[in-house]
Amino acid sequence: MDVSLLQKGGIYEVRSASGNIYEVDVASETCTCPDFKKRNPSGGCKHLRRADLEIRGGNAPRPDGRLPETTDVVEQLATEIRELNQEIEEREDRRQKLEATVAVIEEVSLSRREN
Repeated sequence: MDVSLLQKGGIYEVRSASGNIYEVDVASETCTCPDFKKRNPSGGCKHLRRADLEIRGGNAPRPDGRLPETTDVVEQLATEIRELNQEIEEREDRRQKLEATVAVIEEVSLSRREN
């Protein structure tokens, strides 16, 4: 889905994968799609949720029309890098433990064959 700011104050145009275009108001949490009009789903329709995600992710202008702050994006990326580095360290530690276990099992197997 493509999200574009139509009007300051939080009015966005959301183009769905099917090509339909809906108007989403993030301030009043409304959408012109049939799902929102008929069911008014808890948490909003998928278009409203997508607009919110794009705004929070820095991929669409904020409701005031300003683009996301570069420092916000840099901070978000730095956090992701830290998390990935932590995951790499944890996996490396797990790999070393598994290698040590395999070495012990192979040693025990070899000594059993020799006896």
